Amino acid sequence: MATFVQDLRYATRLLAARPSFSAVAILTLAVGIGATTAIFSVVDAVLLRPLPFADADRLVEVRIVAREGTFPLPDADFLAWRGQNRTADAVAVYHPSMTTLTGGGEAERVPSAAATDRFFDVLGVRPIAGRTLQTGDDAPGAAKTAVIGYALWQRRFRGDPAIVGRTIMVDGEAHVVVGIMPPTFRFPRADTELWRVLTIAPPQRRGPFYTLGLARLQPNRSIVELQANLDAVSRAIRQQYPARGDGGLRAIPLQEAIVGDVRAILYALLGAVGFLLLIATANVANLLLARAAARDREIAVRSALGAARGRIAAQLLTESVVLALAAAAAGLAIAWWGTQALVAMAPQNIPRLVEVHMDVRVFAFTLSIAVACGVVFGLAPALRSARMPLVETLKDGGRGGTSAGHRRAQRLLVVSEIALALMLSIGAGLMIRSLAALQRVSPGFEPSQLLTFRLSLPDARYDTGAKARAFYNTLVERIEALPGVRSAGLAKSLPPHLLQVTDNFMTEGMTLPPDRSAPVGPLVFVNESLFAALGVPLRDGRFFTAADDSSAPGVAIVNETLARRYFGSTNAAGKRIRIGGPERPENQWMPIVGVVGDVSYSGRGAPPEPTVYLPFGQAWSETMYVVVRAAGDPRSLASPIRAVVAGLDRDVPIARPSTMDDLMIESVAPSRFRTTLVAVFAALGMLLAAIGIYGVMAYVVSERTHEIGVRAALGADRGDVLRLVLGEAAALAAAGVGVGLGGAVATTRLMRALLFEVDPIDPATFAGVSALLVAAALAASYVPARRALRVDPMIALRYE
Repeated sequence: MATFVQDLRYATRLLAARPSFSAVAILTLAVGIGATTAIFSVVDAVLLRPLPFADADRLVEVRIVAREGTFPLPDADFLAWRGQNRTADAVAVYHPSMTTLTGGGEAERVPSAAATDRFFDVLGVRPIAGRTLQTGDDAPGAAKTAVIGYALWQRRFRGDPAIVGRTIMVDGEAHVVVGIMPPTFRFPRADTELWRVLTIAPPQRRGPFYTLGLARLQPNRSIVELQANLDAVSRAIRQQYPARGDGGLRAIPLQEAIVGDVRAILYALLGAVGFLLLIATANVANLLLARAAARDREIAVRSALGAARGRIAAQLLTESVVLALAAAAAGLAIAWWGTQALVAMAPQNIPRLVEVHMDVRVFAFTLSIAVACGVVFGLAPALRSARMPLVETLKDGGRGGTSAGHRRAQRLLVVSEIALALMLSIGAGLMIRSLAALQRVSPGFEPSQLLTFRLSLPDARYDTGAKARAFYNTLVERIEALPGVRSAGLAKSLPPHLLQVTDNFMTEGMTLPPDRSAPVGPLVFVNESLFAALGVPLRDGRFFTAADDSSAPGVAIVNETLARRYFGSTNAAGKRIRIGGPERPENQWMPIVGVVGDVSYSGRGAPPEPTVYLPFGQAWSETMYVVVRAAGDPRSLASPIRAVVAGLDRDVPIARPSTMDDLMIESVAPSRFRTTLVAVFAALGMLLAAIGIYGVMAYVVSERTHEIGVRAALGADRGDVLRLVLGEAAALAAAGVGVGLGGAVATTRLMRALLFEVDPIDPATFAGVSALLVAAALAASYVPARRALRVDPMIALRYE
């Protein structure tokens, strides 16, 4: 221990004695450690930590999975499952939504969830006051109950404990507040503030499909046993509600269901920052090798005085680890800032972001990678000292230059840096091209000068189609009368990514194989002015008109994709279509009165889907998006529109006000997030690689001062000297690029799921990034080359 403490003191003094060298090495490694720690903090919170519920490994989500995709549960499936449950302690379903709170202040839209009675029992959470939903609360005729979140309790009800037992108005219906949840409870979304009871009545048919199932496995029961139970329930449901298709209830671990598609994105980012850390480690290893060469005489003297080679190697490794720990301290500061920036810029679809923070696990990870890096980049100087020829070094007096093995090690590290930087930069280049291709995709309408917002009418007061239509029709008329408004429209779903409803449909003459369900696509309710407000082109037939109301025969409009796929052309006007599959034979056939251009509702990168539009006069909803096309800046219309809505009903708040341009940006936020981060890592990696080759070439010039002087004395001109130095740099860059291209071919194939309309082995990206990296390497070598040009032959010869 005394020896170890002595080594620590010596290492600390050595770092302090050379502040410039120490600062460069520490900062280089701190960038790699800090970036890696920041990404790990997100990966740890989102993917690695168990969910914040008791026995979280026993929690399961249940959905319907079929060949056509994944679907929520209908009431019929849940009631059958609850009645035949044999493997779970408790089961429940829930439906995330937005609700309107009225009374006791201004109307407010609140993120909420409707849930059945055992919802909180499944999750194993308890309130801080009152109770949660209990058995029987979801029965028809039971009193409406609600549980509120801590933030809502503090904000709207001022932390009054007497709120438990009081009645509040939720979407126009009276609900008794039965409990208050702790501030740490966040489910199903991080911003959920209210949980109201979901009343389940005996269904008349199997649909609609709108809830997600939850189950807590019984102790010593596996998810395989639960799935067997669900398979039996699925068979019983198919007998009760005969339908085509292979869909059935499927159990998925809750953590996997929550993480969803972000797993691949976060692991890709962790891999990218891992490359950056390796580049930084190689860079510091090169710096230590250069310093080790300058310490040859010191080490030789210590060996001559009796120090064992193992003792010297241990001292060098201790110095490396101390340097790495200093870099870890600086890296933690970078990581803290980086974590805050990551959470701020991350798209909202990444779950559990509120759980991201620096804690003991993150600190332990940082310490581990710092020690590992210290050992890795300290091995080269330690091994070099073990192989040092003692007598020759003492005779030379430290002036004779470095060995061939030392030079090979330096060059190998530079080649490794260039190869890693190339692999990282090619990945970034592919993602940049992918993002550019995604942003070029036409949304199918003109997004500029559009303002959008969402309204949800209280069910209790707008309980019929006539009342809801009267409100929305009056609203559109008053908005269109405002100065600066060109047109306004209504839509149940909003492009480019706010899809609300999908459903099966059948075209006239369609026949389905026994194992296939009817095709599925977006089902969008729109008023007669929506297509004009958005600027969606008409391809065939006509748009909806005011005459397409509840007293007129049902009609539909389809998009180009549906018309081509199921009718063979866009001339589908006059053909017939109906909503639902063979299990809903009572649904009416509707003539198609028009075909419109394709509009994306599932995201910019999603392929065109067959879409059916129904007129708002015949298919209504309490919740609708309003689209307003302005003559100028759409934001200037926000206040007048709020006044119009308040004038119609002060208890109907506006939700999600946004310009369409902002929604277009939001729709590509996940791709932009990962692309930005990888591009930053790639830029840092390329910079570190350039610094590495600069350091090596500067060292080479200093080592070859005599050779350069002799060449100059024998008649070599400036061009010859420049070619000598740049040629060696070009050789190193070419070797690094060659190795990096091979690695990139292997690694970019793993990125296929993250790319859009870009081949993982895109020749243009590979060639462009390779040329850029070679140019950066030559540019970094130019300064040492210029220094070589200034070598005075007489001074160089006198040196020997």
